[in-house]
Amino acid sequence: FVGKRMTKKVITAAPEDTLKQAADLLAGNRVHRLPVVRDGKLVGIVSDSDIRNAAVRDSSPGGAAAATMTVGEIMTREVITVTPWDTVEDALLVLQKKRLGALPVVEGSRVVGILTKADILAALIETLDIEGIGARIEVLLPREAASVRKLVGLIGEKGIEVRSLVLAPHQD
Repeated sequence: FVGKRMTKKVITAAPEDTLKQAADLLAGNRVHRLPVVRDGKLVGIVSDSDIRNAAVRDSSPGGAAAATMTVGEIMTREVITVTPWDTVEDALLVLQKKRLGALPVVEGSRVVGILTKADILAALIETLDIEGIGARIEVLLPREAASVRKLVGLIGEKGIEVRSLVLAPHQD
C-alpha cells in the first residue's frame, strides 16, 4: 500500500511563497516538486520545471517579475492524488499514464505524504528481494493454477530457497 511506501516527511510550499523561496526549498531539500498547502489543505502542486518555465517566460527587465511571482500564480490546481490505502500498483499506473513524477498522498484534503517514482522503485526492489546474491530463473507455464502448484511442488522437493516469485503474463 502507498502508506507503507510513501515519503512521510513532505516539504510543502504556501501559495504566497515566492518562486525564489520555492526554488530554494526544492534545491535545499533535493526534491523536484512541492505540494502547495493552505491552512493544512492541499491546494496545488509546483515543480522545479514549473518554476524554470515561469522564469524563462518572464519578459521583464532582469527577470524582476519572476522574483516577485508567487507559487499560487503558477501552481497546478487540479492535483492528482492517492490515499495511503491505495495500492502501489494503482499509483504506478497513474504515474505512468499521466506522465507524473510523484503523487501527493492525502487523507481528506490533508497531505500526509508523497509517493515518488523512486519510492516505487524501492518497493519493487524490496518486493523482488533482488539486492542479495541469488539466481533468477524464468519458467514459462500455461496460465492455470495447477501449473504453478506443480512448479512450487518441484521447487519444494529440491529444497530451494525462494526469495520471490513473480507471476507475469506471457504471450502464447
